[in-house]
Amino acid sequence: MRVCLIGPVPPFRGGIAKYCYSLAKALEERHELLLLSYARQYPAILYGKKPQIDGGIDREAVRREFRNLSFAVDSASVGSWRQTSRTIEAFRPDLVILPWWVTYWAPMYLYLLRDFRKKGIQVVVLCINVFEHEDNALKRALTRLVLTQVDRMVVHSGKEKEQLAALNPKATVKEHLLPLFEYHQVPQAPRAGRLNLLFFGFVRPYKGLDTLLQALALLKGRDLHLTVAGEFWKDKDDYLQLIERLGIAGRVEMVDRYVSEEEMTGYFSAADLVVLPYKRSITSGVIATAYGYGKPVLATRVGGFHEVVQDGVTGKLVPPDDPQALADGILWFLENQGIDFAGNIDRFTASKMSWPSLVDLIETLTRPRA
Repeated sequence: MRVCLIGPVPPFRGGIAKYCYSLAKALEERHELLLLSYARQYPAILYGKKPQIDGGIDREAVRREFRNLSFAVDSASVGSWRQTSRTIEAFRPDLVILPWWVTYWAPMYLYLLRDFRKKGIQVVVLCINVFEHEDNALKRALTRLVLTQVDRMVVHSGKEKEQLAALNPKATVKEHLLPLFEYHQVPQAPRAGRLNLLFFGFVRPYKGLDTLLQALALLKGRDLHLTVAGEFWKDKDDYLQLIERLGIAGRVEMVDRYVSEEEMTGYFSAADLVVLPYKRSITSGVIATAYGYGKPVLATRVGGFHEVVQDGVTGKLVPPDDPQALADGILWFLENQGIDFAGNIDRFTASKMSWPSLVDLIETLTRPRA
């Protein structure tokens, strides 16, 4: 089958680029793939002073991993959209795959979807998020405008499947858990009794870092250490003031910057427990990353987290926005360090969170080309 995937891949930073890269590798193993990445993913004004590229990754080395990869799409240029559509038409794909995660993509996707309909090109949209984590009425309207133009979609949680059923009841929607990001651990010396906690990724209000800090303060007599590894988009001073006020400065390490994949391996390898104290969310690539390192997860019972965290087996679930419940969850891990979390994670993810099984599902949504 001839497949085109449009999406960022490294050296672009972040979980979406890792997602598209991993999917592309699985697609290329069994199909003829045209992979179209970006010359410019976002205008600089949307990203502030933060770089969009991981300087430690060689773009040409990534290009050589694929038979047909180009970094040519300009998300902010209508001329580039037009050229992208022509390139895809010349490739004569059986299927075009579009990942959807934020409403920034609405103008380009609406243009491409209209063009693909005219040319009879099949499309499957992969909803990494249906709605943004930090949305509003305009963003929801744009999401509705795009996703009602699509008749085949894949989501990564039952909650999002319900959302799409309400949004576009005529569409065929399939569910597949977010596939596993696989990494290699760095061996660590055992630490008897101590529990190293990791909060990883961009720090935004909905992710509940304040709740985690308050939970840590409730456990002052315990041997705990928290590493917060990821960029603060704003309000870092508020968290620093909270840490001082709670008296936990000696137990918290702040790494306020983008963490490269090499550095990430060190942080996840050193962690005993990855904590997602989110106040709201549907899915998170951090869980898939933690599982890739064989690390258990303490998460809140929000969105579709209950589908991917087996309570008491691969991790623990607690109510959101509740410092005491989160503290009790941390205590549970302190008291149950003998559980074979890595083995449990291996067994769970092998059948439910693989990239080949996601490709299998996408193939079921593809009609034979006339």
